[in-house]
Amino acid sequence: MRKGPARGALLEIVLAKLIEVNGYEIIRNEDGREIEKRNNNLNIKGRGGYHQFDTLGRFKITPPFVYPFRLFVEAKFYAENPVGIDKVRMGVGILEDVNTNYSTVDLDDDQLSIERYHYHYAIFSTTGFSEPAQRFALAHRIHLVDLSGKEYCLIRASIYNIVEYFSVNGIEDKVREEFLEFKKWIDQAFENTLLNANINFNNDIKLTTMIETLFKRIENKVMYLATINSPFIVPLLSNDLFNELLKRNPHQTVGIKWHDDEPDKWIIVTEATQSNNDISISFTLSNLLRDYLLSSDNINDIARDIKEKRIGTFVFLAYLDKINPTLCTLKFNWDMTRKTVLK
Repeated sequence: MRKGPARGALLEIVLAKLIEVNGYEIIRNEDGREIEKRNNNLNIKGRGGYHQFDTLGRFKITPPFVYPFRLFVEAKFYAENPVGIDKVRMGVGILEDVNTNYSTVDLDDDQLSIERYHYHYAIFSTTGFSEPAQRFALAHRIHLVDLSGKEYCLIRASIYNIVEYFSVNGIEDKVREEFLEFKKWIDQAFENTLLNANINFNNDIKLTTMIETLFKRIENKVMYLATINSPFIVPLLSNDLFNELLKRNPHQTVGIKWHDDEPDKWIIVTEATQSNNDISISFTLSNLLRDYLLSSDNINDIARDIKEKRIGTFVFLAYLDKINPTLCTLKFNWDMTRKTVLK
């Protein structure tokens, strides 16, 4: 296993933990119908073949008139280059195969009652995406989530350091086996929410310290997957304090600000966050929107237009109490933005 895939494998585990607030549950076992284990890996049956996957999950809640959602999560942790169109094409092919794998012609009554699913595909990248990849993804409804922003830098650093520790001599042979054992162990630790437990892997003090650092960097973090007035999914990285704020009022009026020296990092501001800097929530614009924003000489007017028309309202479902779903909205208000930016 090369360093890039190894980093991506750990990132997928971290992401599964961060997005569980959205009601996302990882599928870990065979279901006897579409998912089965082959060569010690889970595979899903498509119309033309089986597809191995690392992370596939289901959302707990299903809107009317649609099948329950299942989401493939593909994480890319490259050293430098953005994710290209080839990875998006792969997602398109998998989705086409699994979403068309259904025929009622030869099914008996029991089989007809089996629950169906609609599959989606999301690629998370620490180095962003090329413009052709973004355009192709929009055309084929592949969701791209950019994790290149500074708000993710500590998480990226922890994953990078862990993989570097394993790859002193390359993640292969005995070292590769140890890494796969470690990946399985850390996945179970996250599944069982052992973030505050006594963590120790093979009595390796240095590695244990790095694991504890990673756990501390995500233990109070959540990622809301929000929709806006555009085809983009926006990951809102927040902390427990903002989660508590939403419990009291899930419909917030917000301002949105950004800094000239960090044009790709946007910060959401509420009345509460203005008086308490510990309450944080931020996001990174997609390259297509960001480049459009920065291409104009009238940058402030364009920024306002994007905020009001392209963003408007962030909408997401969240299990704020980990039990019940809550519809949350963060509605953009220009006066609040002016107040927070110009004061």
